[in-house]
Amino acid sequence: MLDFNKLLPDLIDLSSEASSSIMKIYNSDFSHINKDDGSPLTLADESSNNIIIEGLKIITPEIKTVSEETFKNNISYEESYWLIDPLDGTKEFINRNGDFSVNISFIHKRRSIFGIVQRPTDLRIWTSLDKVSQAKPEETSPLRIVMSRSHKREADTMFLKFLQDSDIDYELVEKGSSLKICALCDDEADIYPRFGPTSEWDIAAADAVLKSYGGSIFSLEDFEKLKYSKKNILNPPFIAYRNELIREAYSQKVEDYVKKLL
Repeated sequence: MLDFNKLLPDLIDLSSEASSSIMKIYNSDFSHINKDDGSPLTLADESSNNIIIEGLKIITPEIKTVSEETFKNNISYEESYWLIDPLDGTKEFINRNGDFSVNISFIHKRRSIFGIVQRPTDLRIWTSLDKVSQAKPEETSPLRIVMSRSHKREADTMFLKFLQDSDIDYELVEKGSSLKICALCDDEADIYPRFGPTSEWDIAAADAVLKSYGGSIFSLEDFEKLKYSKKNILNPPFIAYRNELIREAYSQKVEDYVKKLL
């Protein structure tokens, strides 16, 4: 198994180099194209992708890397591999609202066991090795719900109405990319429900980070913790909780919504 504490400085340097390349393009007159699935692609995606892949080859030449920009459906997964999203939140990047991120994760036995998330605009980094205070978790009121800034769905509106009808006070926090999960780590939100499609690389790094902060992500199909290396790279609908106390307080209500309305 890799010694992530030993590798961390090199991985942070790699992420920061990718972030710097993203910001050079962000601050220029860039354009974008649409990929086959309709999602946007910019030179920043490609530049960051190349930097991270080439860097990981040097840092851990024996480990395979799976990336959003190079993924093929016929890939054969190894037991352990790097899973990266070189620029999560390309729509936010194009809209210039700052809510995009660089994501590097390590998958082992279908779990994300290490992750780095970096916000290129200010180079803020979250890692799964952060030394987090183990203070007693608190439940907050109103419930702070973080949702996508650019991917609103009918199920999101239905969920909020369900909470309102259940006399649960809430306030909405809007963010983009994997920074929604980082908002849980920073105590800016309590839950992140995601009913629309995401891919494994979108959340793997932030999943590992959230676990180190005492949070967790559960599938809304089987209500088990999220797994990776699936035949289908798409994640099921899921919900992320800031801590165990929040999960205990609201998980049954979330299950009720899923079973009755989804």
